[in-house]
Amino acid sequence: MSPRCSVWLALSLFAANAAAQTFDYPTFASTAGLTLNGAATQVGSALRVSGGTGGPAGSTWRTLPVLVTEGFETTFDFQMTPSPEGLAFVIHGGSGGASTLGGDNWGMGYGYGLTGTPIARSIAIEIDALQQGFLSDASGNEVSIHTFGALGNSENEGISLARITPTGDLSNNALHRMRLAYTPGVLDVYVDNMLTPLLSVPFTFETGGTMLAGGSTGGLGLLGSDAWVGFTSATTTGVAGQNAEVRSWSWISYRMPPPCYTGNVLVGSGGPYDLLRINGSAGGFFRTARLMVADPFTLSIASPPNLANTPFVLCATVGVADTTTVTPTPFGPACFPLVLPLDIGSTSAPYSLSVPSGLVLTLPLTLQALLVTSAVNPAQIELSNAVALQWSFAPGPSVTAVSPNSAVLGGTITVSGNNFSLFATVDIGGVPVTPATISKTQITFPMPAGLSCSTQVRVRNPDGAQATIGFNPTPTINSQVNTSGPAAGGTSYIVIGTGFAAGTTVTIGGLNANVTSAAASVIVCVTPPSTPGAKQVVIRTPGGCTVNSTFTYL
Repeated sequence: MSPRCSVWLALSLFAANAAAQTFDYPTFASTAGLTLNGAATQVGSALRVSGGTGGPAGSTWRTLPVLVTEGFETTFDFQMTPSPEGLAFVIHGGSGGASTLGGDNWGMGYGYGLTGTPIARSIAIEIDALQQGFLSDASGNEVSIHTFGALGNSENEGISLARITPTGDLSNNALHRMRLAYTPGVLDVYVDNMLTPLLSVPFTFETGGTMLAGGSTGGLGLLGSDAWVGFTSATTTGVAGQNAEVRSWSWISYRMPPPCYTGNVLVGSGGPYDLLRINGSAGGFFRTARLMVADPFTLSIASPPNLANTPFVLCATVGVADTTTVTPTPFGPACFPLVLPLDIGSTSAPYSLSVPSGLVLTLPLTLQALLVTSAVNPAQIELSNAVALQWSFAPGPSVTAVSPNSAVLGGTITVSGNNFSLFATVDIGGVPVTPATISKTQITFPMPAGLSCSTQVRVRNPDGAQATIGFNPTPTINSQVNTSGPAAGGTSYIVIGTGFAAGTTVTIGGLNANVTSAAASVIVCVTPPSTPGAKQVVIRTPGGCTVNSTFTYL
């Protein structure tokens, strides 16, 4: 590890608690900190919010309420069979707290349903999997935002703030992802595409929003800034094998940053200026950089306009600075006590530090710098903007396919799956390969030389989570068609088995057969002329793996 990066490791070992308003469930192998009600249950590493044939409702809440009114971001992976009523993410301030459960059947665990009491003081982002005319549903694949302010919520579309039918079916038993981002005044809903919101709705917890049918919902009337957050669902009566599951869930509460986050560099002379940045950003509305654990990032400090070689001292604190940590200094109000200077390899701006991938930091940090902002007056020291850093664990990668399963040297190999980090590494049998392209769902690389047969491709995210799949298999023969033919050749010889690939070659008695078709499980070739008798057949895949058989010339 670079010495200048060791300070980040030291910070990660501080005996401090992570922000109570941040939590992360990469899986639900443990449900610690959650309250499960009704039909909700833990199934392996999944959280099954509802399941069964009688239309039961289930709910799962974070046991302790979290801050919601000043802003939040939450992401979860979910999977639904085609049959349940749907799944909803719900925020509520009802009197039942973490024990709250709404109506069954079409009530989806938050509304009225066939029987039950709707959840008051709530907003539900529902994924509706059944179209029911009496609820004014537009389709059987609908994302809709429901709230009735401080009153009991309803599953009827008459109170929807916004709704849309996604292009992809969300109850097709496949894994999907939803992200919700709330900046006071706007609620954004993302589904599968995490860059462009599917819905963007004017809303605040204090004043509510405007229903599509007209009229204001009114605010939720929360008793403070906190609320319970979680999931509700219900199934359809009489249909077996239905369920709605959540596979991962992360949450972060934001606070409106105090004025100290803007700093005071050259106030009155064009400032304050945002000089401190993480990955090129000063943190946006909440002055917060949201990073994935172990991903690389870049910290930079710029000089004020018209200055160069600006002396600075960068300081940090563990936690997210807020109004309780603001500290008076001779240079202005700092966001936290400036008692932990960081040695990042330079004391003069402009400067940039690239923190490599693989460094596991989990505790939130807040950074702020002191800078000398005058070329002629070294006593003119001012405070930069502050940036809070918060980390979350990415869902673990999964590999669903590799195609082809072997190839000629330099041929393109494509690994398909989910949750690949853009900084993932790839190895085959423990030997690293360099990806040519990488995305969240696909990695390509050129076929390397000298691979062992029946080895594995491994995709490893920077946080250590990994997934593997078999590669360059040793071929096998299950059956053959036309295992004998005339010495003149020309017989259509067919081999059925496993581990073949395009580019597979066949020799019979040392002579090349004409391969007319080569797929993963079938090889078709035309025999060459030879002399009568049994001849050895050698089937060789592009990756150099072989299997032998016999062809008899008559």
